[in-house]
Amino acid sequence: MARMRISMWQHGIALSLVLASLCGAAGVAAAPATARISATEYPPFTIEAEPAGGVLTEIVAEALKARNIVPVFEWVPNNRAIAGVMAGHYDASMGWAHSPERDEALLYSSKPIYNFRMVFVQHAGEKQDWTALADLAGRRIGITRGNFYSQPFADLQAQGVLTVDEAADDVNNLRKLVRKRIELFPLEESVARYLIATKLEPVEATQLQVQDKSFWSVPIYFVVSKKIPRAQELMDAFEAGYRELQRTHRLDALERKLRRTGP
Repeated sequence: MARMRISMWQHGIALSLVLASLCGAAGVAAAPATARISATEYPPFTIEAEPAGGVLTEIVAEALKARNIVPVFEWVPNNRAIAGVMAGHYDASMGWAHSPERDEALLYSSKPIYNFRMVFVQHAGEKQDWTALADLAGRRIGITRGNFYSQPFADLQAQGVLTVDEAADDVNNLRKLVRKRIELFPLEESVARYLIATKLEPVEATQLQVQDKSFWSVPIYFVVSKKIPRAQELMDAFEAGYRELQRTHRLDALERKLRRTGP
């Protein structure tokens, strides 16, 4: 728990958050505020080519619009999306798990907006059994720059128990796996199946296998940069809008749509 690029590293206009329910003259509606949100391609959850940007993007957009905030999604590579919001180049982002480094720089929504199921992808026909992550010592594991794969994974990586090979994005890692440059690649299960079916050639797709066993169930969140003005107000607005989606059962409809999403 996939999106614009030209202006992302320039010093952006600070968020001007004006909420009609919280401020403004009585009886006069406040003009919609805008929030710059970094988004990255992570199909089937977030998809730049889709009009609504994928269901997770749609959930965030509708929650903010319910509070008179216009979201402006800027689609950028994975590492730039998270690094940009942590640095305050963006107001917010979505689809991120907790990590110690991120927790210092970001506010997190009180509830996750989805739960990812992390598994390993392997070369079909190979034996890649494991019980604990430490059992993977000596195997070459692909990782995507900017992603966090659980604290136990990070600790074993730091200790030199796990051998990792970094790539810029998930598709590159899958292609490295096809070519046997790596032996395993951790990825969200739905994303793995979607990318294999839609981004690889059929002859490549048949060479990969998604493991059934999960190594991490990941709650992912809407996040706001602590470096922007009135960061807590933006988070409060999102939380209120999210509760409105729950109250009207619109969130249920969107989540059903997400469960139906596939290649």
